[in-house]
Amino acid sequence: MQQLIDFSKHVLSKTSKKNYKIPELKSDLLEIINEIEEYSEKKDDPYYIIDNKMIKSLFDLSWLKEIENDDKNLEYYLIGLFLFDCMNIELYRSVIQELFFTKNNRNEFSVLLYWVFENKIHDTSSGDELNFSSYLDFSRLIGFNPILPSDFTEQMSKILPNFEVKAEEVEKEEQIEKSVKNLTERKEYVEEISNYFDNASLPYLDYFIEYSILNQLSYNITKKQSNKIELKTKTSIAEFQKKIENIYHEEGFPVVPTTVDPVLQPHLTKIDAKSVQMDKLATLPKELIKEFVSSKAYSSPSNAHKIRITFLGGGGIGNMGIVVQHDNNAILLDFGMSVANNAIPRWHPSLQFVKAVLVSHAHLDHSGGLAYLINSKNDKRWYGSPTTKVLVEKLLYNTSNIIKEKKRQQNQFTPAMHSYLQTSNLINLFNAFLPLKPKKTIEVAPGFEVTPYPASHLFGSYGYEINIFGKRIFFTGDFSTDPSELFSGAKFPKDCDLTIFDGTYYNGHIPEEDPNTQILQAVERNTRLIVPAFSVGRTQEMIKRLHRLGISKKRQIITTGLAAEITKLMGIKAEYDIKKSFQPTDFEENDIVIAGHGMLQGGTARTLLDSTKEDNKTGIILCGYQAPNTLGFALKISHPLAKQQFHQDVTSAHISGHTTPSSLNEFIANLEGKKVMIHTPRGVNTLKEHKEVTIPSYLEEIVIKN
Repeated sequence: MQQLIDFSKHVLSKTSKKNYKIPELKSDLLEIINEIEEYSEKKDDPYYIIDNKMIKSLFDLSWLKEIENDDKNLEYYLIGLFLFDCMNIELYRSVIQELFFTKNNRNEFSVLLYWVFENKIHDTSSGDELNFSSYLDFSRLIGFNPILPSDFTEQMSKILPNFEVKAEEVEKEEQIEKSVKNLTERKEYVEEISNYFDNASLPYLDYFIEYSILNQLSYNITKKQSNKIELKTKTSIAEFQKKIENIYHEEGFPVVPTTVDPVLQPHLTKIDAKSVQMDKLATLPKELIKEFVSSKAYSSPSNAHKIRITFLGGGGIGNMGIVVQHDNNAILLDFGMSVANNAIPRWHPSLQFVKAVLVSHAHLDHSGGLAYLINSKNDKRWYGSPTTKVLVEKLLYNTSNIIKEKKRQQNQFTPAMHSYLQTSNLINLFNAFLPLKPKKTIEVAPGFEVTPYPASHLFGSYGYEINIFGKRIFFTGDFSTDPSELFSGAKFPKDCDLTIFDGTYYNGHIPEEDPNTQILQAVERNTRLIVPAFSVGRTQEMIKRLHRLGISKKRQIITTGLAAEITKLMGIKAEYDIKKSFQPTDFEENDIVIAGHGMLQGGTARTLLDSTKEDNKTGIILCGYQAPNTLGFALKISHPLAKQQFHQDVTSAHISGHTTPSSLNEFIANLEGKKVMIHTPRGVNTLKEHKEVTIPSYLEEIVIKN
């Protein structure tokens, strides 16, 4: 460990303007530094041949290729490449995850070391950033469970001998550790623990503790706080609401909906119930009538409600999740799982009281956490288009099969991933679905009237207008106002009180080259083509585009696997062939094979790529987003290692289901109410002309008063 620290400081003395006391290093470690320095100087030279096996191994790991080399020096190369600015956070994350999954080498110290030196390199280590809270956020970004505060302090003192925890942080960290240990070691005593629980540690517990335990904790704390209220005379629900909110604020507990169970239960004889017009509930499924009647009977007057919007996910690309609540109820917008780090949205006490989830579309970063959230014990339900249900079912069962096939050890699964291992979880999830029709308004939970609008992002994708006692909120999900081969472009209301919208390409750069021209030229240059494409959406877009361009009359268009299944299911009308499986020996001249794994990290597209790597007359068309840690990205930017291994002709043809930057600017300009942008790339800030646009942080709350 100390050697790795000394090695890092030695590298920093070369790469940073700061003066570091250079420790003595063994000759083999000095040689590693020299090798990495040579690579950093020559990597942009198109004629540079990289023959260093260790550097190759690290990139192969990121590209999900098995490596034979299990050298103990891999970690030195990893941190060295980062410090020489040859490896970004996505690559670093991908490599340490693969080392963990393939070698069961879980080195939390490497995560901590990266975090410290990233702060130092960017001159953000004034003191505020090098604290436990910041480390927790970073560990989540990387995809590793964090270490406890006491271990954090011990390890930090080894990296930075002068490191000290600020006095105001000491008590908080001690309480976090105490709470984590109590809930981990005594989880059967959650009710007892809630009686003496310190609420200050609550925002940090989901880094360590499962949702189910935290939901029990939330329920019992809420019940305890309600019992502090003594009502001597009849009280209106609005007055009670003020009393319970005051207690929440005094106790440092987030405001949760004032539901009958557990908040109102002890006080029902002192609170006047309103009459409920049963004829207005006639269209509800029978199993929901009791829930609606009890909520409406004990609900605040419409003009008294505060609407609270809390952002649990969507602070970057992936793991979308937003809680919207009024005084007496709450719903959830999406519940995704990041495909980069398997993270799900942050936990909030109101999740215990959510019964309805609106799902915008089927992509995993918006739906992938549903199997973890919804189970037979909590009576939650989810809504979306019928097509979204079909696609979520396909994607979640496919994800379940992939997780099972990898045969990982138990400690390599997150709780959310565990939920995929039980088929009963998935069966229960799809039994808890209720369909929504476009532009048809229904009340999905008491006080939440929802109208879906087609979002033109994916088959069945919706944006949602949510009317809460006259206040209108719009949530776009992922959307595109631009027409495509599949959709005509989204048309959403622009006059809502608040709009929460997708900013995937905000202030981004879209290639100027016409994708149709790029595709036609690639077809002309190559005898056969591999088109790696996302199975849902991009594959079907490419099939339609190739058909419209007349290419399907000259070439055989083939799709296979899940991509073929979805294409058939969605009834795509074009000339193409479906193959149940497709092997390299089947790949002939004039074939254009469109297959899943759009970033070339596996699947049929990767198999074909590997088998044709010496053939410069085989072409590759990259038509979707390529994450920086993937082989697709490496080929797109002509990374020297990728060029050494793969000699095919590579073409980029930008096709997207998201709104382009110029169209997004126009969309923002036309909005009338408050504007909140989510799902933005890491580090994006709003432009000067968009000062009125808010980009929320995780767990940030926006309050709208009626």
